[in-house]
Amino acid sequence: MNRKISLIAISIVILISACNTEKKEKKLAVKNIKSIENELVSDSTAFISTQKANQLVELYKIYVNKYPADTLSADYLFKAGELTMNLNHSMQAIILLKQFEKEYNSHQKMPYCIFFQAFVYENQMNNLDKAKQYYQQFINDYPEHELADDAETSIKNLGKPLEEIIQGFKESK
Repeated sequence: MNRKISLIAISIVILISACNTEKKEKKLAVKNIKSIENELVSDSTAFISTQKANQLVELYKIYVNKYPADTLSADYLFKAGELTMNLNHSMQAIILLKQFEKEYNSHQKMPYCIFFQAFVYENQMNNLDKAKQYYQQFINDYPEHELADDAETSIKNLGKPLEEIIQGFKESK
């Protein structure tokens, strides 16, 4: 009987130790992410270091993969998608945004996820069919969203040359 109690006590100590280790690892990961985020934002030249941005994306992805249920993971995955989009890493942006759409579909940033996918397909990948599909999904799912008019305008202007779009705006005023 004493042997069973000893084994249970040892198991509890190991479990508590493992939990504390995971908390420390999480805390360190968040600290590293915040540090690089601050470096990117504090650059007074308004020039983003591609190397730092890529490093940050990798840290976001590692965190999300290691702690998918953590409350920070959805935000980190969204930020990774947004950052890769802004770096014109189109395919990676789509992959990350689709992962966000699949895993965190009730998150408050979901409308932006759908809109950004449409934007990437249209402006970076020149896949107008996919762009239209995502813009239409955005309009259907979020008709009252502040970007709904932008999505409608984008559908109307898909494939048109910039000069024609500008002329259309001038004529409508």
